[in-house]
Amino acid sequence: MRRRSGFTLIELLVVIAIIAILIGLLLPAVQKVREAAARMSCSNNLKQLGLAMHNFHDTNGALPPMMGPSGCCWGTWTIPIMPYFEQDNLFRQYVNWGGSDATGPRYSSGTNPARVCSQRLKTFTCPSDSDRRPFSNITNNNYAVCGGSGGTSRVTGAINGIAVGGGMFDGVALTRKIKLTDVSDGLTNTVMVGEVLQGEGSDLRGFIWWGDASAMSTYDIPNSPLPDRIYTAGYCNNQPVRNLPCAVSDTANPTMFLSRSRHSGGVNAALGDASVRFVNQSITPVTWRAMGTATGGEVVANQ
Repeated sequence: MRRRSGFTLIELLVVIAIIAILIGLLLPAVQKVREAAARMSCSNNLKQLGLAMHNFHDTNGALPPMMGPSGCCWGTWTIPIMPYFEQDNLFRQYVNWGGSDATGPRYSSGTNPARVCSQRLKTFTCPSDSDRRPFSNITNNNYAVCGGSGGTSRVTGAINGIAVGGGMFDGVALTRKIKLTDVSDGLTNTVMVGEVLQGEGSDLRGFIWWGDASAMSTYDIPNSPLPDRIYTAGYCNNQPVRNLPCAVSDTANPTMFLSRSRHSGGVNAALGDASVRFVNQSITPVTWRAMGTATGGEVVANQ
């Protein structure tokens, strides 16, 4: 009787084990390639925003303000910058930017949510993060202008004994239009736009259509274990393990949003000259704060 050749059970198990090991070695490599591509795409988004800011400045003689003269809720820098990264159609559909009509629609009312603020724009979105929509289908996003080392906290002087100052989008004079020539600290040393993470659930981090979340702060290092601060508990979803620590603001710790990302080891940032730098989270707090202010007069050490 002729014997049929084949694998023994032991041989089959050995082959399966080898395949499992190879897959285990391959998956981290694939993940690294994907993250490298996502980080590059994120960097390109910031480059587009940096160039858009410069083109806006060339046309209007100053950078856009953090928000319009009526405050938080009639739109932020996100709207007037749109024509400068090929979103002129969305810009034209936004109604009542700046609140010149006090009874007119805000970012969250009228046709603005459906036509503009619910649109997921690639230029505002880091592919390493997850897309979130906390209210009325309006998007959270991943890039905020730098309000300085105090953020949008409307604080001058110091926070917890640490000196803070305004940035290229002044966190004290929120509607101030800053010229590039006003940045006495040097454009290559000053953060213009930085990464933030999209808050989960009803968390408003990354909700850059709204004034308070439209700016980030260099008060503490990128991906800091310190919590972001917001004045309402319902808008603060504390998730330290997701790099989203959050607490309610108070007198000693005013509202601010620190720079965070899903990239390993740091965050991307567009500087005042429209160049993009990956800022390692090992940067010293003193240097990072110095990079956030526009006229602080600090010396920025090489990182």
